[in-house]
Amino acid sequence: WTTLSNQINSMTANGSTNQTIGLAHGWQTLTNAGPYSAPALPANTSRYIIEISDGLNTQDRWYGDGSNESSPVDTRMSDACTNAKAAGITIYTIFVDLNGTQGNSTVLQNCATGSSKYFDLTTSGAIITTLNSIGQQITSLRVSN
Repeated sequence: WTTLSNQINSMTANGSTNQTIGLAHGWQTLTNAGPYSAPALPANTSRYIIEISDGLNTQDRWYGDGSNESSPVDTRMSDACTNAKAAGITIYTIFVDLNGTQGNSTVLQNCATGSSKYFDLTTSGAIITTLNSIGQQITSLRVSN
């Protein structure tokens, strides 16, 4: 555990950001098709993706320079979000903008399934609180007649 903790603590942010990769893999793990081939879900089971990013979309394999926000990368992200939500997946998005230096992430805000499912954080300490809040929202049961 100590070795793992030391490895994590020594990590530093580096490189470009492509939020769509995480979204695509999350979505694929929730579908019955490849590459992950998830088993069929029981009836009345909800599917969720929680997308967390500490940077604006700056580059994918076709567009962007790795440093500045790229609108073509954002467009691809928007398309993936629209399709995942159309497939019945609820998406929560968290933008960790340390010290508020990057501004708001419109693409993540629009990707979330409603404004209450988007979180704009300016400290890393707020991540745990936010994930706990999301967990409570997902697990709260509603009984109706």
